[in-house]
Amino acid sequence: MTDLLLTAAKRLGVPAETSVGPGGGPVTFSIWARWPRHPYEIAQDVLNAVIRTEVDASVTPVGGTPLWRARHGRWTHIGRFEDAVAHLASHVAETPRSEVPTLSAAVARGQTVPAIAPETRTGAPR
Repeated sequence: MTDLLLTAAKRLGVPAETSVGPGGGPVTFSIWARWPRHPYEIAQDVLNAVIRTEVDASVTPVGGTPLWRARHGRWTHIGRFEDAVAHLASHVAETPRSEVPTLSAAVARGQTVPAIAPETRTGAPR
């Protein structure tokens, strides 16, 4: 499991380990069994958290390969599923939100996109 995936999981509040029994106590004093979650499970939960907040974020398989393409706006990354998700989460966290939504994000949210005034269009009569 990559450090980047663990960092993203921690930042988003996604648990990186699972346990049996009641929680709440310090790990060192717990009598209950604890073990790390599978990286795919963590990556799926991180991806779900990212997609809930970023409409234009996605991860799709690269046909016929074990690779996945993560996208957010014009940014893209290709890698194994958990790496693609970790890089996507890191990118989303480090990228400030623009004040004007992208067209795809605005359409997905059902917002109207301001039209360009005819007098400011290139080639329009003035």
